[in-house]
Amino acid sequence: MSEKIEWSFGKEAREPERVKGRRPGRLLILFKALVALALLGVVAYGMINDGLYRDQLWLPVAAGILALLLVTIFVRGYYGDVPNIGWVLFVLLAALATIKGISMTWTISETETIKEFFRCSMYVAAFLLALGALNSGRQVGPLVDVAVLIVVAVAGYGLLQKISPIQYPVTSLDGVRIDSTLDYVNTFAMVLGMGIALALARMARLRNAVLRGLYAAIVLAFLVALLLTVSRGGIVSLGLGVVVLFVLATDRLQIFANLILISIPGAWLFWQIKDLGGLWSVVPDEQKIADGTAFRNYLIVALAVTFVLQLGYSLLFNRYELMPLGRKTLGALVLGGVAMMVLAGAFVVVGQYGGVAKTYQALVSNPIDTENASQRLASASIGFRVDYWEVAWEEWKDHPLTGSGAGTFQYTWLKDRPIVTGVKQVHNLYLEQGTETGIFAFVALVGFAALLLGYTARAAWRSGARGDRSSLLSGLVAALVVYLVSSVIEWHWYVPPSTLFFFILAAIAVKLAAEEDWDILPDNVADDERPLAAKSR
Repeated sequence: MSEKIEWSFGKEAREPERVKGRRPGRLLILFKALVALALLGVVAYGMINDGLYRDQLWLPVAAGILALLLVTIFVRGYYGDVPNIGWVLFVLLAALATIKGISMTWTISETETIKEFFRCSMYVAAFLLALGALNSGRQVGPLVDVAVLIVVAVAGYGLLQKISPIQYPVTSLDGVRIDSTLDYVNTFAMVLGMGIALALARMARLRNAVLRGLYAAIVLAFLVALLLTVSRGGIVSLGLGVVVLFVLATDRLQIFANLILISIPGAWLFWQIKDLGGLWSVVPDEQKIADGTAFRNYLIVALAVTFVLQLGYSLLFNRYELMPLGRKTLGALVLGGVAMMVLAGAFVVVGQYGGVAKTYQALVSNPIDTENASQRLASASIGFRVDYWEVAWEEWKDHPLTGSGAGTFQYTWLKDRPIVTGVKQVHNLYLEQGTETGIFAFVALVGFAALLLGYTARAAWRSGARGDRSSLLSGLVAALVVYLVSSVIEWHWYVPPSTLFFFILAAIAVKLAAEEDWDILPDNVADDERPLAAKSR
């Protein structure tokens, strides 16, 4: 007790204690920062190394992440600031991994179950490591910047597949749609969607005109790459993510204005490249090269114009301020306009197919046989996925509590398939948990996703008076929505870097949402220097 009193009131005793206690704190902060960078480094490595899809690629990464988790357990204070909601989410993920491990007792393939158990454990470990690694709200912006740069690298390679098609050949099944270094078109599209959501939210908070111009050019490059994937699921997932961003963000006008400025050169670029056969269909190499060169020239012009437009707009934005009432009114109009655009799009699609019934029939029909990617973009077909889902559902009904064993759907499909084609995944992350590991695994994953989105979205909405915090949280939530929605029709879970990317962003979002007193901007930024949108919703 005397020591505590001496600390509080004794100057001579207080000074040595401060000096003594400062060093461990700094070392812990440094260690946490290194862990965060290591996790993002693993994601970057995986993104450019074939998506770590093959076992010999991702198993060493899983071992490294689990080993790092073991090390942090012995680092005093590493998990001391993990919020209660973080532990709840961790328990749900740990329950999912545990059930997958227990399914070894009834699985129809022990090898696949062991691999799926380690894969899931890697994701759980990455989520917990990222939860403990984040120290301050001021780290969120730079971490988002690093995340966007990772997507820049992947998108850049994807664009090179059209600019220099011989040196950087397309490896997708149809030989037309770009798949970048991930080797799967739809996962590449999903990662682009997450990057767009993060970039739109991040650039709205930047006051530096040059940085805003660079971010605008990055967003346009992402959008062009997304279009060249011709991934309808990726585009729809991004659309829903952008809607969430508009609902939650405080600076809707900023985001809307940025999208308009990006869409002007973007529309011009699309008009110029829509007739370049080398971008959309199978053509001789000579035409690919010629069209790739034309595409490169048009893309450079569009990116430069986007940069200049955003630069000019940013200078005006930093000079003039819109009154709060006008901001709220225009923000409501923008939100209503986005909702009307979504409804109008749905109406056009239904009208194109001649009604709701025919639209549904087109949705569940088999893929159309076409060599033109633009025709695929206009199709509503989801391919053979309905057949996969029907087989998975029937298997789940036969074994509702246990399923067939983690990672074993490929054998279920071979046993009950209605068509002669091979597949390893259900192409639905949530249904896959049920058919492979039963109702409890399904509840654990769905519970995690629902609690994650509910908690972070609520925090983003309630932080409206603090625009910097609200914007970053809204962007993170929108990126999470892109992944979770896209996973309804895809198997991103089996492309490790994309799912590690998701769980790291999820951890950052949860930590930021829980720490309401965190300041996002540096101390040397005065209140009157903060972005204008931070002053009112």
